[in-house]
Amino acid sequence: MGRFSKQEIEAAFKRYQVQGRDAARSGDWARWGEMFTEDVTYIEHQVGEWGGRAAAVREMAALMHQSEGTPWVWVNQYPVKSYIVDEDRGWVWSQIWNRMEDPGDGTVLQENCLTMLRYDGDGLFNYEEDLYNPHAYVKMVENWVAHHDACQRESDGPTREARAAAARVFADLETGEPSEPSPEVFARYADDRAALSPRGRFPREEIEEAFDHYRRQLAHAGKTRDWRHLGAAITKDATWIDCALGHLGKREGIVREIEKRLHRVDDDAPWVQLCRFPVSEFIIDEANESVWAFFWARFADPGDGSRHECKVFAELTYGGDGLFKVIETLYNPNHFERTIEQWKAAKLAYDERRERRAKRLAEREATARKLTPND
Repeated sequence: MGRFSKQEIEAAFKRYQVQGRDAARSGDWARWGEMFTEDVTYIEHQVGEWGGRAAAVREMAALMHQSEGTPWVWVNQYPVKSYIVDEDRGWVWSQIWNRMEDPGDGTVLQENCLTMLRYDGDGLFNYEEDLYNPHAYVKMVENWVAHHDACQRESDGPTREARAAAARVFADLETGEPSEPSPEVFARYADDRAALSPRGRFPREEIEEAFDHYRRQLAHAGKTRDWRHLGAAITKDATWIDCALGHLGKREGIVREIEKRLHRVDDDAPWVQLCRFPVSEFIIDEANESVWAFFWARFADPGDGSRHECKVFAELTYGGDGLFKVIETLYNPNHFERTIEQWKAAKLAYDERRERRAKRLAEREATARKLTPND
C-alpha cells in the first residue's frame, strides 16, 4: 500500500480535469497551477522542462494562448480517453484527448496525449509529464483552420444562430434553459459501483506473464533484426496503432511494416541501429485487460559507450493465450530525428578517433621497425 488511497488520488485527478478545462477556456492558467506543489516538475516533451509552479503556469499560458499562426487557444477541451491509478507509487497515467473547439460544423478534431501525474498529498501533484506527437497536433490545427474558414464563408448568409432561432419559432416550442443531470440523482449508485469487481476476464498474473514474453520477443527481434519474433507475441488479427505510421493490421502486415521502417540502412536514416527496447516502467490494468508501459527505444552503441534513446509509451490490450491483440504507441517523432542525428555525430567522431589512433599506431610500428637492427 502507498501513502495515499486510490480514492484520494482519483479525487485529485478529477479536480485536475476540471481545473485544466476551466483554465483553457478562461485563459487563467493559475487555475491549472492550483493542482501542483510549489516545487512541481513539469516535462513537456516538445517544448522543454519547467521547474516550479510559477514557471509552469507562465510557460503554459504563453504556449496555449498564442493565436497568431497557430491558434492553440482553441484547444480547450480535454476529455479523458482512459486512465489508471498506481496506488502503491501515487501515479496517475492517463490518455487525454486534446480536443479543439467546434469549428462551426460540428467536426471533432482531437489528438491523444499521454499525461503522467505523481500525487503528493493535500490534493496536489508534484510531477507532470506529457508525451504526444507534435506533427499530428499541427495537422489538427491546420484542419481546424480550414473547417473554421469554410464555416465563416458560409455564414455570409443567415447565421447559424438565426437559423436555430427560426427553427424554434417554427416549432412553436418553449425551449427554456438546458438542464444538467443532478449529481444527487446518481449519488445513490456510488456504493453499487464500488462493489463491482475490478477484475477482467484474465488474472493479473496471466497478463504479466504474457507481457514478460512480449518483452523477450521484442528484445530478440531487435537483436536479430528478425521481427517475426515480435509477431510471435501478438494475435494473428492484431491491430497496431502507431501515432506516426497510422493503423497497421494483422500479424504479417505489422511485421512487414516494422521491418520496412527499421531496416533502412542508408546514411540519412540508419534505423537498423534502433535495436534495443528496455522497459522503463509499466502498470497492469487488470480490469481493462491491458498493460501500460514505457519503453526506451535505444540505438546501438556508436562505439564510445554513449546512450542514444527516446521514450515510447505503449498500451497493450491482452487477447488471451499469451498474446496481445491491440498495441497503441505514442511518442514524439522529433525526438527520434534529433536522436538519430546525435547518434550519427557520435559514430562519426568515434570512427575518426579510431582511424587517427590506428594511423598513429601504424606510424609508431613503422618507426620501431626502422630503428630495429637487421638480422
